[in-house]
Amino acid sequence: MKKFHLLFIKIGNLINFIINSLIIKLIHLQKRPIKEKTLLIIRLDSIGDYILVQNLFNDLRNDYFFKNYNITLCGNIIWKDLAEHCNKNDFDKFIWINKKKLKWNLFYKYDTLQKIYLAGYETAVETTFSREILYGDTIIKASKSKERIGYGGSQENYVKWKRSLFSDDYYTKLITQSSEILFEFYRNKEFFEKMLKKKIEITKPYLDFNSIKMYLPLPQEYIVIVPGAQEKSRRWSEKKFIELIKSLLNNFTFDVVLVGSASEYKITEKIAEQINSERVLNLAGKTNLPELGKIISNAKLLISNETSAVHFAAAVDTKFICLSNGQRFGRFMPYPKEMNLINEYFYPYYIEKNLTKFNKLAEELKEASKFDINEISIDKVLNAVKKLLESK
Repeated sequence: MKKFHLLFIKIGNLINFIINSLIIKLIHLQKRPIKEKTLLIIRLDSIGDYILVQNLFNDLRNDYFFKNYNITLCGNIIWKDLAEHCNKNDFDKFIWINKKKLKWNLFYKYDTLQKIYLAGYETAVETTFSREILYGDTIIKASKSKERIGYGGSQENYVKWKRSLFSDDYYTKLITQSSEILFEFYRNKEFFEKMLKKKIEITKPYLDFNSIKMYLPLPQEYIVIVPGAQEKSRRWSEKKFIELIKSLLNNFTFDVVLVGSASEYKITEKIAEQINSERVLNLAGKTNLPELGKIISNAKLLISNETSAVHFAAAVDTKFICLSNGQRFGRFMPYPKEMNLINEYFYPYYIEKNLTKFNKLAEELKEASKFDINEISIDKVLNAVKKLLESK
């Protein structure tokens, strides 16, 4: 059954690629002038990915070469409210992309690609390390900009040959990446340093939510817990979260705030109902991203599966505990020690046992993890909570 599902996805992707190519050929029949000193920045990955790149947009805005450019961000609509809060001064305009509609809705696809082409951007830059042929690469091709810049791309074999065959030639310049294993923030920094031809001084991601006003009934002192994650394999069990929260309530004076997306509300509500305590507040699906950032910034501690919430915590210097199955180890976790964050990471037994073999783990886990996140014990997490809450 799984083989048929994968085959169906591959056939769908091929059909989409052909449709994209035909639409782009059609819209390129129209004439339009290139507008001087216009720049299109493309970034269509997830919320956590955005947090790990957003500070670098300010370096782009203030760069000597681009400071007088009209700069547009073509971004993923899922982090629209966050970007318009954090990067409102870095861009002159935003174009928001619904990736599902861009893939499957022909009218939306045509209108979006035509709009980008007719804008006549002089330069277009796809800033994502894991370039996607059906998304960022397609927009680059549609733009037909005079200069089209992108990353050489992540080196997983299953995508490397596809880019080489289909989309590398959409670009006028591909920036080569170093072969060493890099945390994603450093990978983004490397790209912008090479593109801008200068050293960038920022040492870690940061976010500021001081101006965000909260109208939610938050406790005075609380721990934030994120029991959701996009993939089931990356979610610690609901049963373990329930037991953990009960222990937290029995052993600490802090209340517990559950957060997550609207699609994760059922998970958080089930946990809240099982605990049945006035000291547990379920806010999943009830906040926008800046509000979520504000909630995390004021928390005593965050406990989360490996989700964007961890990157929020790192960017606002909130202490955090991350529960991870190790997928993409070395790239998205753990945060480098030199960033001086107060945190603990917990992994399945095999990964914990081999943490000194960092490069080996990074190679083994660069695409997926076969290890069970539920090997992480509640006692380990509770001990870490006590340790982090006592630390300064």
